[in-house]
Amino acid sequence: MENHSFIKFVPGVYVIYLSIPKVASSSISHAMMVRQPTANEAMSEHSREGKALTNWRPASAPHPSLPIFTFTRHPIRKFLSYYKDKFVRARGRGFELDHLRDLKFDPEMSLEEVIEHMMTIPVERMEHHAQPQHRIVLKDGELIPDFIGQVETLADDWPVVEALSLSEFTIDGKKNVTGSNDDLSGVSDAALSALTRYYEEDFELFGYEKPECADDTVAVRKAKRPLSSEELERLRLDIEDRRRRMVNLSRDLEDDDFRAEYARSMQDAFNDYLIHANKASQKRCPSRRRALRSMKRALVNS
Repeated sequence: MENHSFIKFVPGVYVIYLSIPKVASSSISHAMMVRQPTANEAMSEHSREGKALTNWRPASAPHPSLPIFTFTRHPIRKFLSYYKDKFVRARGRGFELDHLRDLKFDPEMSLEEVIEHMMTIPVERMEHHAQPQHRIVLKDGELIPDFIGQVETLADDWPVVEALSLSEFTIDGKKNVTGSNDDLSGVSDAALSALTRYYEEDFELFGYEKPECADDTVAVRKAKRPLSSEELERLRLDIEDRRRRMVNLSRDLEDDDFRAEYARSMQDAFNDYLIHANKASQKRCPSRRRALRSMKRALVNS
């Protein structure tokens, strides 16, 4: 099974970002990247340098013990933005994502053709940007993030993230915007129904209102192990509980003494991660160990 959950973090911003594509992810990643002293505004957050500067890695990889946040988006509007960005923009120049080519998609496909072809592909193998959002926020059936906001209420939710970051972690503007019209009337009933059923768990879990559409013309591919109603309810309650705790923590951080103590604990958590990461790196690289020992001897003997 392919991994679709990736995190980003930088020193001095004491939160970890779980990235969901087409959900202001470019803006958030760029805001995080430019906090690094060797970054610049013109640098792409998706470049090799941008990923390195934000410590981009699978969520299952080692990372500091800091609060993790993410944002979700209305599933169908997210998909329409994805179609516009990855298909319409690719016409005449080809896909920028090899995976779409490997899955036998074509930039010239209409929205309905893309949806129909997507329904022939196992959910687990579908391209990362079109993955159901709940598959990104879950690991072994448990939530990864501590705080899940909605991009539709970003202005209200972001102050919580910024407070938890213990820094001036702001988003100045939207990058790579391919927004979709709030009016879904231009989407055929068959496409609307197929997407609603495909992303059913996202609608249920994140509280988005489902469109009313009963056209079952397109057969929908579902995950090998869909979430049960009991799991969805448990996860909904967990999202609400975690969100409440993070909101309360953000308010507690308004107290200077509490903030100072909390900041020390977050700094310790980040430093502990660096210590273990460096130890692991040295174990994997004997030549680096030898170089460090030689440097130490030179300093002692000087």
